[in-house]
Amino acid sequence: MAKKILIIGGGVAGLSAGIYARLNGFDALILEKHTIAGGVCTAWYRKGYRFDYSIQWLVGTREGAFHQTFKDTNVINDDVKILNADYHTRVVLPDGDDMVVYTDIDKWCDYLIKRAPEDERSIKKLRRHMHWSKQLTPFDAAPPLRSIWMYLSLLPRVYKLLWAVFRFGGKTYKEYIDSLGFKNEWLRNALMRNYADDKFSALAFLFILSWYTRKNAGYPIGGSLGVAERMHQRYTELGGEVRFKSNVSEIIVENDKAVGVRLDDGTEIRADYVISAADGYTTIFDFLKGKYLSEEVKHAYEHWEPYPAIVQISLGVNAKLETQYPVQVILGERKISDRVSIRHNYRILNYSFDHTMAPEGKTCVVIRFESPYDLWKDMDKETYDFEKENIKRYALQLLEENYPGHSADVEVCDVATPLTTVRYTGAWRGSYEGFKVSNRNITAQLSQTLPGLDNFYMVGHWLFPGGGVPPSVHSGKWALQLICKKEGKPVRFSL
Repeated sequence: MAKKILIIGGGVAGLSAGIYARLNGFDALILEKHTIAGGVCTAWYRKGYRFDYSIQWLVGTREGAFHQTFKDTNVINDDVKILNADYHTRVVLPDGDDMVVYTDIDKWCDYLIKRAPEDERSIKKLRRHMHWSKQLTPFDAAPPLRSIWMYLSLLPRVYKLLWAVFRFGGKTYKEYIDSLGFKNEWLRNALMRNYADDKFSALAFLFILSWYTRKNAGYPIGGSLGVAERMHQRYTELGGEVRFKSNVSEIIVENDKAVGVRLDDGTEIRADYVISAADGYTTIFDFLKGKYLSEEVKHAYEHWEPYPAIVQISLGVNAKLETQYPVQVILGERKISDRVSIRHNYRILNYSFDHTMAPEGKTCVVIRFESPYDLWKDMDKETYDFEKENIKRYALQLLEENYPGHSADVEVCDVATPLTTVRYTGAWRGSYEGFKVSNRNITAQLSQTLPGLDNFYMVGHWLFPGGGVPPSVHSGKWALQLICKKEGKPVRFSL
Protein backbone atom coordinates (compact mmCIF):
# COMPACT_ATOMS: atom_id res chain seq x y z
CA MET A 1 0.00 0.00 0.00
CA ALA A 2 1.38 3.42 -0.99
CA LYS A 3 2.36 5.77 1.81
CA LYS A 4 0.41 9.00 2.12
CA ILE A 5 1.81 12.54 2.01
CA LEU A 6 -0.38 15.35 3.28
CA ILE A 7 0.47 18.79 1.91
CA ILE A 8 -0.76 21.99 3.56
CA GLY A 9 -1.23 24.70 0.95
CA GLY A 10 -1.91 24.58 -2.76
CA GLY A 11 0.51 27.27 -3.89
CA VAL A 12 3.28 26.51 -6.36
CA ALA A 13 5.47 24.90 -3.68
CA GLY A 14 2.64 22.64 -2.53
CA LEU A 15 1.70 21.71 -6.09
CA SER A 16 5.34 20.91 -6.85
CA ALA A 17 5.58 18.67 -3.79
CA GLY A 18 2.36 16.97 -4.84
CA ILE A 19 3.57 16.38 -8.38
CA TYR A 20 6.84 14.83 -7.25
CA ALA A 21 4.98 12.80 -4.62
CA ARG A 22 2.81 11.25 -7.31
CA LEU A 23 5.79 10.71 -9.63
CA ASN A 24 7.40 8.72 -6.83
CA GLY A 25 4.43 6.53 -6.03
CA PHE A 26 3.03 8.26 -2.93
CA ASP A 27 -0.62 9.04 -2.32
CA ALA A 28 -0.86 12.82 -2.17
CA LEU A 29 -3.53 15.12 -0.76
CA ILE A 30 -3.27 18.92 -0.84
CA LEU A 31 -5.37 20.95 1.59
CA GLU A 32 -5.95 24.51 0.32
CA LYS A 33 -7.86 27.24 2.20
CA HIS A 34 -8.80 29.15 -0.99
CA THR A 35 -11.11 28.02 -3.80
CA ILE A 36 -8.32 27.83 -6.41
CA ALA A 37 -4.73 26.62 -6.45
CA GLY A 38 -1.71 28.90 -6.78
CA GLY A 39 -1.40 30.75 -3.48
CA VAL A 40 0.37 34.06 -4.03
CA CYS A 41 1.03 33.01 -7.65
CA THR A 42 -2.42 34.03 -8.76
CA ALA A 43 -4.67 36.41 -10.67
CA TRP A 44 -8.35 37.28 -10.64
CA TYR A 45 -10.96 38.31 -13.22
CA ARG A 46 -13.04 41.47 -13.31
CA LYS A 47 -15.31 42.15 -16.34
CA GLY A 48 -13.09 40.19 -18.72
CA TYR A 49 -9.78 41.57 -17.42
CA ARG A 50 -7.26 39.32 -15.70
CA PHE A 51 -5.40 41.07 -12.89
CA ASP A 52 -2.08 39.39 -12.15
CA TYR A 53 -0.48 39.45 -8.69
CA SER A 54 2.86 37.69 -8.97
CA ILE A 55 5.08 36.87 -11.92
CA GLN A 56 6.93 39.62 -13.76
CA TRP A 57 9.92 37.48 -14.68
CA LEU A 58 10.79 33.85 -14.06
CA VAL A 59 14.35 32.65 -13.54
CA GLY A 60 14.90 29.35 -15.34
CA THR A 61 12.87 29.78 -18.52
CA ARG A 62 15.78 28.65 -20.72
CA GLU A 63 18.24 26.43 -18.85
CA GLY A 64 19.51 25.05 -15.56
CA ALA A 65 18.07 23.20 -12.58
CA PHE A 66 15.05 25.51 -12.24
CA HIS A 67 14.27 24.98 -15.92
CA GLN A 68 14.20 21.21 -15.56
CA THR A 69 11.94 21.46 -12.52
CA PHE A 70 9.62 23.74 -14.49
CA LYS A 71 9.42 21.12 -17.25
CA ASP A 72 8.70 18.35 -14.72
CA THR A 73 5.90 20.33 -13.06
CA ASN A 74 4.37 21.86 -16.22
CA VAL A 75 5.23 25.42 -15.23
CA ILE A 76 6.45 25.67 -18.79
CA ASN A 77 5.96 23.35 -21.75
CA ASP A 78 6.31 23.46 -25.51
CA ASP A 79 3.04 25.38 -25.85
CA VAL A 80 3.99 28.19 -23.44
CA LYS A 81 5.36 31.28 -25.14
CA ILE A 82 8.24 32.92 -23.25
CA LEU A 83 8.78 36.64 -23.75
CA ASN A 84 12.30 38.01 -23.26
CA ALA A 85 11.93 41.77 -22.90
CA ASP A 86 14.49 44.36 -23.99
CA TYR A 87 13.92 46.52 -20.92
CA HIS A 88 13.93 45.58 -17.25
CA THR A 89 12.64 48.87 -15.85
CA ARG A 90 12.31 52.55 -16.55
CA VAL A 91 13.07 54.52 -13.40
CA VAL A 92 11.52 58.00 -13.32
CA LEU A 93 13.23 60.50 -11.02
CA PRO A 94 11.34 63.19 -9.06
CA ASP A 95 12.70 65.88 -11.39
CA GLY A 96 11.17 64.11 -14.41
CA ASP A 97 14.44 62.72 -15.78
CA ASP A 98 14.71 58.97 -16.11
CA MET A 99 17.08 56.02 -16.21
CA VAL A 100 16.35 53.05 -18.45
CA VAL A 101 17.56 49.64 -17.26
CA TYR A 102 18.11 47.23 -20.16
CA THR A 103 17.84 43.47 -19.64
CA ASP A 104 21.25 43.02 -21.28
CA ILE A 105 24.24 43.96 -19.10
CA ASP A 106 26.33 45.27 -22.00
CA LYS A 107 23.50 47.32 -23.51
CA TRP A 108 22.73 48.86 -20.14
CA CYS A 109 26.33 49.77 -19.40
CA ASP A 110 26.81 51.22 -22.91
CA TYR A 111 23.73 53.37 -22.28
CA LEU A 112 25.13 54.54 -18.93
CA ILE A 113 28.49 55.40 -20.49
CA LYS A 114 26.75 57.44 -23.18
CA ARG A 115 24.86 59.44 -20.54
CA ALA A 116 27.75 59.69 -18.05
CA PRO A 117 31.02 59.45 -20.03
CA GLU A 118 33.03 60.80 -17.11
CA ASP A 119 32.17 57.61 -15.22
CA GLU A 120 33.18 55.18 -17.98
CA ARG A 121 35.83 53.49 -15.84
CA SER A 122 33.42 52.91 -12.93
CA ILE A 123 30.65 51.71 -15.25
CA LYS A 124 33.00 49.19 -16.85
CA LYS A 125 33.86 47.95 -13.37
CA LEU A 126 30.12 47.52 -12.70
CA ARG A 127 29.80 45.65 -16.00
CA ARG A 128 32.62 43.30 -15.02
CA HIS A 129 31.11 42.53 -11.62
CA MET A 130 27.71 41.80 -13.20
CA HIS A 131 29.28 39.43 -15.70
CA TRP A 132 30.97 37.57 -12.83
CA SER A 133 27.52 37.04 -11.35
CA LYS A 134 26.25 35.34 -14.52
CA GLN A 135 27.83 32.12 -13.28
CA LEU A 136 25.19 31.71 -10.56
CA THR A 137 23.70 28.22 -10.92
CA PRO A 138 21.15 26.59 -8.57
CA PHE A 139 21.74 23.06 -7.36
CA ASP A 140 19.35 20.31 -8.37
CA ALA A 141 19.87 18.36 -5.13
CA ALA A 142 18.54 19.38 -1.71
CA PRO A 143 21.27 20.77 0.61
CA PRO A 144 21.54 17.67 2.87
CA LEU A 145 22.06 15.47 -0.20
CA ARG A 146 24.94 17.42 -1.74
CA SER A 147 28.36 15.84 -1.63
CA ILE A 148 31.67 17.68 -1.46
CA TRP A 149 32.28 16.50 -5.02
CA MET A 150 29.20 18.36 -6.23
CA TYR A 151 30.67 21.58 -4.89
CA LEU A 152 34.17 20.85 -6.17
CA SER A 153 32.92 20.02 -9.66
CA LEU A 154 31.42 23.51 -9.93
CA LEU A 155 34.62 25.37 -9.04
CA PRO A 156 36.08 25.62 -12.57
CA ARG A 157 32.80 27.16 -13.79
CA VAL A 158 31.96 29.52 -10.93
CA TYR A 159 35.28 30.81 -9.61
CA LYS A 160 34.45 34.39 -10.69
CA LEU A 161 31.09 34.13 -8.94
CA LEU A 162 32.82 32.98 -5.75
CA TRP A 163 35.15 35.97 -5.99
CA ALA A 164 32.09 38.25 -6.30
CA VAL A 165 30.51 36.60 -3.24
CA PHE A 166 33.76 37.00 -1.30
CA ARG A 167 34.12 40.68 -2.26
CA PHE A 168 30.52 41.86 -2.10
CA GLY A 169 28.60 39.29 -0.02
CA GLY A 170 28.62 41.45 3.11
CA LYS A 171 28.10 44.79 1.38
CA THR A 172 24.88 46.71 1.11
CA TYR A 173 23.78 48.07 -2.26
CA LYS A 174 24.55 51.63 -1.15
CA GLU A 175 28.03 50.67 0.07
CA TYR A 176 28.69 49.06 -3.28
CA ILE A 177 27.49 52.05 -5.31
CA ASP A 178 29.58 54.35 -3.08
CA SER A 179 32.66 52.19 -3.70
CA LEU A 180 32.36 52.73 -7.47
CA GLY A 181 32.86 56.46 -6.99
CA PHE A 182 30.46 57.79 -9.62
CA LYS A 183 30.95 61.47 -10.43
CA ASN A 184 27.87 62.10 -12.57
CA GLU A 185 25.05 63.47 -10.41
CA TRP A 186 22.27 61.98 -12.58
CA LEU A 187 23.80 58.50 -12.49
CA ARG A 188 24.56 58.52 -8.79
CA ASN A 189 21.14 59.90 -7.88
CA ALA A 190 19.28 57.43 -10.10
CA LEU A 191 21.16 54.43 -8.74
CA MET A 192 21.02 55.49 -5.10
CA ARG A 193 17.31 56.26 -5.09
CA ASN A 194 16.27 53.13 -6.97
CA TYR A 195 16.62 51.00 -3.82
CA ALA A 196 15.55 52.93 -0.75
CA ASP A 197 16.28 50.07 1.66
CA ASP A 198 19.59 50.64 3.47
CA LYS A 199 20.08 46.87 3.91
CA PHE A 200 19.48 45.78 0.33
CA SER A 201 22.24 43.40 -0.76
CA ALA A 202 24.90 44.41 -3.27
CA LEU A 203 24.98 40.82 -4.52
CA ALA A 204 21.23 40.77 -5.11
CA PHE A 205 21.62 43.84 -7.33
CA LEU A 206 24.49 42.26 -9.26
CA PHE A 207 22.53 39.06 -9.80
CA ILE A 208 19.37 40.67 -11.23
CA LEU A 209 20.52 41.32 -14.78
CA SER A 210 22.70 38.20 -14.96
CA TRP A 211 19.62 36.01 -15.46
CA TYR A 212 18.18 38.33 -18.10
CA THR A 213 21.45 38.56 -20.03
CA ARG A 214 21.48 34.78 -20.36
CA LYS A 215 17.89 34.91 -21.68
CA ASN A 216 17.01 32.81 -18.66
CA ALA A 217 14.50 35.11 -16.97
CA GLY A 218 11.63 35.41 -19.41
CA TYR A 219 7.95 36.04 -18.83
CA PRO A 220 5.53 33.16 -19.54
CA ILE A 221 2.54 34.49 -21.48
CA GLY A 222 -0.51 33.86 -19.32
CA GLY A 223 1.30 35.04 -16.20
CA SER A 224 0.81 33.72 -12.70
CA LEU A 225 -2.58 32.08 -13.09
CA GLY A 226 -1.39 30.26 -16.19
CA VAL A 227 1.49 28.78 -14.19
CA ALA A 228 -0.78 27.73 -11.32
CA GLU A 229 -3.38 26.19 -13.63
CA ARG A 230 -0.78 24.16 -15.55
CA MET A 231 0.74 22.83 -12.33
CA HIS A 232 -2.69 21.96 -10.94
CA GLN A 233 -3.52 20.15 -14.19
CA ARG A 234 -0.25 18.18 -14.04
CA TYR A 235 -0.90 17.20 -10.40
CA THR A 236 -4.47 16.00 -11.00
CA GLU A 237 -3.49 14.13 -14.18
CA LEU A 238 -1.01 12.20 -12.04
CA GLY A 239 -3.85 11.24 -9.69
CA GLY A 240 -3.32 13.84 -6.97
CA GLU A 241 -6.22 15.36 -5.04
CA VAL A 242 -6.80 18.92 -3.84
CA ARG A 243 -9.42 19.70 -1.22
CA PHE A 244 -10.32 23.36 -1.39
CA LYS A 245 -11.83 25.42 1.45
CA SER A 246 -9.86 23.26 3.87
CA ASN A 247 -8.31 25.45 6.54
CA VAL A 248 -5.72 23.72 8.74
CA SER A 249 -5.59 24.78 12.39
CA GLU A 250 -3.00 22.35 13.76
CA ILE A 251 -0.41 19.77 12.76
CA ILE A 252 -0.97 16.62 14.78
CA VAL A 253 2.24 15.41 16.43
CA GLU A 254 2.60 12.12 18.32
CA ASN A 255 5.89 11.10 19.91
CA ASP A 256 7.64 13.93 18.05
CA LYS A 257 6.38 12.66 14.70
CA ALA A 258 4.01 14.53 12.39
CA VAL A 259 1.10 12.19 11.74
CA GLY A 260 -1.58 14.44 10.25
CA VAL A 261 -3.52 17.67 10.60
CA ARG A 262 -6.62 19.02 12.26
CA LEU A 263 -8.92 21.36 10.32
CA ASP A 264 -10.89 24.32 11.66
CA ASP A 265 -14.06 22.20 11.81
CA GLY A 266 -12.30 19.58 13.95
CA THR A 267 -11.77 17.06 11.15
CA GLU A 268 -8.56 15.04 11.52
CA ILE A 269 -6.68 13.73 8.49
CA ARG A 270 -3.82 11.27 9.02
CA ALA A 271 -0.78 10.64 6.85
CA ASP A 272 2.71 9.11 6.88
CA TYR A 273 4.36 12.44 6.07
CA VAL A 274 3.29 16.07 6.40
CA ILE A 275 4.65 18.83 4.17
CA SER A 276 3.75 22.43 4.91
CA ALA A 277 3.66 24.75 1.93
CA ALA A 278 1.71 27.24 4.03
CA ASP A 279 2.96 30.52 5.44
CA GLY A 280 6.19 29.93 7.36
CA TYR A 281 5.28 31.84 10.52
CA THR A 282 1.84 30.24 10.70
CA THR A 283 3.33 26.78 10.25
CA ILE A 284 5.99 27.10 12.93
CA PHE A 285 4.27 29.22 15.56
CA ASP A 286 0.58 28.37 15.08
CA PHE A 287 0.28 24.89 13.57
CA LEU A 288 3.20 23.60 15.69
CA LYS A 289 2.82 26.02 18.64
CA GLY A 290 6.49 27.05 18.40
CA LYS A 291 7.59 23.76 19.97
CA TYR A 292 10.16 22.83 17.32
CA LEU A 293 12.56 25.72 16.84
CA SER A 294 16.14 25.80 15.66
CA GLU A 295 18.35 28.77 16.44
CA GLU A 296 18.45 29.67 12.75
CA VAL A 297 14.67 29.74 12.48
CA LYS A 298 14.32 31.74 15.68
CA HIS A 299 16.93 34.23 14.46
CA ALA A 300 15.27 34.57 11.06
CA TYR A 301 11.81 35.39 12.41
CA GLU A 302 13.22 37.76 15.02
CA HIS A 303 15.78 39.61 12.87
CA TRP A 304 15.07 39.18 9.16
CA GLU A 305 12.56 41.63 7.71
CA PRO A 306 9.69 40.30 5.62
CA TYR A 307 8.99 42.04 2.34
CA PRO A 308 6.60 44.92 3.06
CA ALA A 309 2.95 44.41 2.31
CA ILE A 310 1.62 46.13 -0.81
CA VAL A 311 -1.45 47.82 -2.16
CA GLN A 312 -2.28 46.76 -5.71
CA ILE A 313 -4.63 48.82 -7.87
CA SER A 314 -5.70 46.94 -11.00
CA LEU A 315 -7.20 48.96 -13.82
CA GLY A 316 -9.13 47.73 -16.82
CA VAL A 317 -8.73 50.36 -19.54
CA ASN A 318 -10.94 50.49 -22.63
CA ALA A 319 -8.05 51.50 -24.89
CA LYS A 320 -4.86 49.98 -26.23
CA LEU A 321 -2.08 51.63 -24.22
CA GLU A 322 1.20 50.98 -26.00
CA THR A 323 4.53 51.44 -24.25
CA GLN A 324 8.20 50.61 -24.66
CA TYR A 325 8.48 50.10 -20.93
CA PRO A 326 6.05 47.57 -19.44
CA VAL A 327 7.52 48.18 -15.96
CA GLN A 328 8.14 51.69 -14.65
CA VAL A 329 9.19 52.76 -11.16
CA ILE A 330 8.15 56.32 -10.32
CA LEU A 331 10.30 57.69 -7.49
CA GLY A 332 9.02 60.16 -4.91
CA GLU A 333 6.63 60.51 -1.99
CA ARG A 334 2.89 61.14 -2.43
CA LYS A 335 0.09 61.57 0.05
CA ILE A 336 -3.13 59.77 -0.83
CA SER A 337 -5.02 60.47 2.41
CA ASP A 338 -4.30 61.33 6.04
CA ARG A 339 -3.47 57.66 6.63
CA VAL A 340 -2.26 56.23 3.34
CA SER A 341 0.75 57.46 1.40
CA ILE A 342 3.33 56.37 -1.16
CA ARG A 343 6.52 56.65 0.82
CA HIS A 344 9.29 55.88 -1.67
CA ASN A 345 7.92 55.00 -5.09
CA TYR A 346 5.16 53.29 -6.95
CA ARG A 347 5.41 50.75 -9.75
CA ILE A 348 3.19 50.84 -12.83
CA LEU A 349 2.90 47.74 -14.99
CA ASN A 350 1.39 47.77 -18.45
CA TYR A 351 0.32 44.27 -19.56
CA SER A 352 -0.30 45.15 -23.22
CA PHE A 353 2.36 42.57 -24.15
CA ASP A 354 0.19 39.71 -22.82
CA HIS A 355 -3.02 39.17 -24.79
CA THR A 356 -4.50 36.98 -22.02
CA MET A 357 -4.80 39.91 -19.59
CA ALA A 358 -7.45 41.99 -21.35
CA PRO A 359 -10.08 41.75 -24.10
CA GLU A 360 -9.03 42.73 -27.63
CA GLY A 361 -8.30 46.45 -27.94
CA LYS A 362 -8.15 46.96 -24.17
CA THR A 363 -5.32 47.06 -21.60
CA CYS A 364 -4.70 45.85 -18.07
CA VAL A 365 -2.62 48.29 -16.00
CA VAL A 366 -1.46 47.53 -12.45
CA ILE A 367 -0.16 50.06 -9.93
CA ARG A 368 1.63 48.86 -6.78
CA PHE A 369 3.12 50.55 -3.75
CA GLU A 370 4.34 49.40 -0.36
CA SER A 371 1.96 49.97 2.54
CA PRO A 372 2.70 48.81 6.12
CA TYR A 373 0.57 45.96 7.40
CA ASP A 374 0.22 47.66 10.79
CA LEU A 375 -1.56 50.54 9.08
CA TRP A 376 -4.33 48.23 7.93
CA LYS A 377 -4.63 45.41 10.44
CA ASP A 378 -6.99 47.09 12.93
CA MET A 379 -9.06 49.22 10.55
CA ASP A 380 -12.81 49.05 11.01
CA LYS A 381 -14.88 48.36 7.91
CA GLU A 382 -16.03 51.96 7.46
CA THR A 383 -12.46 53.29 7.51
CA TYR A 384 -11.24 50.46 5.31
CA ASP A 385 -13.87 51.15 2.63
CA PHE A 386 -13.15 54.88 2.84
CA GLU A 387 -9.42 54.36 2.25
CA LYS A 388 -10.05 52.04 -0.67
CA GLU A 389 -12.18 54.72 -2.32
CA ASN A 390 -9.42 57.28 -1.75
CA ILE A 391 -6.94 54.94 -3.41
CA LYS A 392 -9.24 54.37 -6.39
CA ARG A 393 -9.57 58.11 -6.97
CA TYR A 394 -5.84 58.63 -6.68
CA ALA A 395 -5.13 55.74 -9.05
CA LEU A 396 -7.01 57.54 -11.81
CA GLN A 397 -4.77 60.56 -11.25
CA LEU A 398 -1.65 58.39 -11.52
CA LEU A 399 -2.94 56.77 -14.70
CA GLU A 400 -3.62 60.20 -16.18
CA GLU A 401 -0.06 61.32 -15.36
CA ASN A 402 1.43 58.31 -17.10
CA TYR A 403 -1.11 57.92 -19.93
CA PRO A 404 -2.66 61.37 -20.48
CA GLY A 405 -6.26 61.36 -21.62
CA HIS A 406 -7.02 57.77 -20.60
CA SER A 407 -8.34 58.04 -17.04
CA ALA A 408 -11.82 58.39 -18.56
CA ASP A 409 -11.35 55.03 -20.31
CA VAL A 410 -11.13 53.07 -17.05
CA GLU A 411 -13.89 50.44 -16.91
CA VAL A 412 -12.73 48.59 -13.81
CA CYS A 413 -10.75 49.70 -10.76
CA ASP A 414 -9.98 46.95 -8.24
CA VAL A 415 -8.01 47.58 -5.02
CA ALA A 416 -6.24 44.78 -3.12
CA THR A 417 -4.76 45.75 0.25
CA PRO A 418 -2.42 43.92 2.65
CA LEU A 419 -5.54 42.49 4.30
CA THR A 420 -6.58 41.01 0.95
CA THR A 421 -3.25 39.18 0.77
CA VAL A 422 -3.70 37.84 4.31
CA ARG A 423 -7.31 36.79 3.69
CA TYR A 424 -6.55 34.69 0.60
CA THR A 425 -3.03 33.42 1.32
CA GLY A 426 -2.45 33.68 5.09
CA ALA A 427 0.87 35.46 4.44
CA TRP A 428 2.52 36.71 7.62
CA ARG A 429 2.12 40.49 7.90
CA GLY A 430 0.78 40.53 4.34
CA SER A 431 4.22 39.86 2.89
CA TYR A 432 3.92 38.69 -0.70
CA GLU A 433 7.42 37.19 -1.04
CA GLY A 434 8.75 36.07 2.33
CA PHE A 435 11.95 37.48 3.80
CA LYS A 436 13.52 40.54 2.23
CA VAL A 437 17.02 39.87 0.89
CA SER A 438 19.75 41.86 2.67
CA ASN A 439 23.52 41.92 3.00
CA ARG A 440 23.11 39.76 6.14
CA ASN A 441 21.04 36.92 4.69
CA ILE A 442 21.83 36.87 0.94
CA THR A 443 23.65 33.53 1.21
CA ALA A 444 21.40 32.03 3.92
CA GLN A 445 18.74 29.36 3.57
CA LEU A 446 16.49 27.81 6.21
CA SER A 447 16.31 24.05 6.63
CA GLN A 448 13.30 22.17 5.32
CA THR A 449 13.14 20.19 8.55
CA LEU A 450 12.71 21.26 12.18
CA PRO A 451 14.81 19.85 15.04
CA GLY A 452 13.18 17.05 16.98
CA LEU A 453 10.24 16.64 14.60
CA ASP A 454 10.16 13.57 12.37
CA ASN A 455 8.30 13.02 9.09
CA PHE A 456 7.75 16.75 8.57
CA TYR A 457 9.09 19.08 5.87
CA MET A 458 8.61 22.71 4.86
CA VAL A 459 8.57 24.11 1.34
CA GLY A 460 7.99 27.56 -0.12
CA HIS A 461 9.49 31.01 -0.32
CA TRP A 462 9.92 31.54 3.44
CA LEU A 463 12.95 29.25 3.27
CA PHE A 464 14.84 31.55 0.91
CA PRO A 465 15.54 35.27 1.47
CA GLY A 466 14.36 36.96 -1.70
CA GLY A 467 11.63 34.38 -2.19
CA GLY A 468 10.01 33.98 -5.57
CA VAL A 469 8.40 31.27 -7.68
CA PRO A 470 11.57 29.42 -8.87
CA PRO A 471 12.99 28.40 -5.46
CA SER A 472 9.47 27.73 -4.18
CA VAL A 473 8.76 25.25 -6.96
CA HIS A 474 12.25 23.77 -6.55
CA SER A 475 11.72 23.25 -2.80
CA GLY A 476 8.85 20.86 -3.52
CA LYS A 477 11.25 18.71 -5.50
CA TRP A 478 13.80 18.84 -2.68
CA ALA A 479 11.23 17.70 -0.10
CA LEU A 480 10.54 14.55 -2.11
CA GLN A 481 14.25 13.92 -2.57
CA LEU A 482 14.58 13.91 1.22
CA ILE A 483 11.53 11.69 1.73
CA CYS A 484 12.71 9.20 -0.91
CA LYS A 485 16.13 9.12 0.74
CA LYS A 486 14.47 8.29 4.06
CA GLU A 487 12.35 5.62 2.40
CA GLY A 488 15.46 4.14 0.75
CA LYS A 489 14.11 4.47 -2.78
CA PRO A 490 15.48 6.24 -5.86
CA VAL A 491 13.89 9.52 -6.86
CA ARG A 492 11.85 9.75 -10.05
CA PHE A 493 11.49 13.10 -11.78
CA SER A 494 9.24 11.98 -14.63
CA LEU A 495 7.05 9.07 -15.64
